[in-house]
Amino acid sequence: MHGHAIAKHIQRTSENLLQVETGSLYPCVHRLEAKGWIAATWERSDKGKRAKYYRLTALGRRQLFAEQSKWQAFSRAMGLLLNPVEEKG
Repeated sequence: MHGHAIAKHIQRTSENLLQVETGSLYPCVHRLEAKGWIAATWERSDKGKRAKYYRLTALGRRQLFAEQSKWQAFSRAMGLLLNPVEEKG
């Protein structure tokens, strides 16, 4: 996707709970590209304008999997803290 489509995807997928401004998105995209986690190519958008399109690389997919695992562990820990099971005795 190109940058604007990425921002819209995040907003739509999160049911409008997350909104990423271009001032935050593009520095992040540049960091991901510098790490080799995404690659970019210039293409024509649906509207015929030249746009930079980003795709996840194999290295990026591995990193995404690692980050998802960390997030699931963190999310589980927070759930346990916020909704503790009452101890017996």
